[in-house]
Amino acid sequence: MEKLLIKLSAVASILLLTTACQHLGQLSLTPPSAATVYSLVVTDPSEIDLLRQQLHLDIVTVRDSLVYFHSPSAETMTRLASLGYAAPRTAIPDDVYMLYGEIKGNYDEATILQKGVRIINREKDYVIVYGSIAKLKGLGYNLYVPAEEIRPREIEVSVPAQPDIQKIYDLGVDIFSVGKDSTGKRGFIVHATAFDHQIDSIRKMNFPVTIIRPKI
Repeated sequence: MEKLLIKLSAVASILLLTTACQHLGQLSLTPPSAATVYSLVVTDPSEIDLLRQQLHLDIVTVRDSLVYFHSPSAETMTRLASLGYAAPRTAIPDDVYMLYGEIKGNYDEATILQKGVRIINREKDYVIVYGSIAKLKGLGYNLYVPAEEIRPREIEVSVPAQPDIQKIYDLGVDIFSVGKDSTGKRGFIVHATAFDHQIDSIRKMNFPVTIIRPKI
């Protein structure tokens, strides 16, 4: 369930990024819609399709067990109640909308991470970060719309045992293939793509990471 929700959230985030990229320059840290945002608890991923297709909810994003959506009609509110859902709660848009931003020049990575913002990719002259509008505002940096399409890195990871492959997958890493380590030094070689924050997490597990291509 968690994996599916993460992917749905990523799709919504990409849509927001696509909208922003229509006007390259300084990133506007304002919600893209003035509509009120509500949140609703779901217990099963299949409920999300029901909400979207049958109730026509305008879903903004999905995060953990919460579905965030724009103002529903009174009829929709009644139908939600009839399906056994608790009354939706209003949410703060700045906390809901997630954006990618580019920080040019020098930056303090420790501060970025302390604010709960992800380091997506570190490049020579800039870094790509990702977080809610509220958290991005808290950084205090001038943020710019990324000038290039954000792409993961192609990597190989050496892991000693099969359960470790699941640990890599649980980070949201896109795994292409898994094979036995021909050198006999480690158990398996995982061929995948990942962003820098995922690579950081893999290295914290003490799994060797080799970057095959800096961008796919």
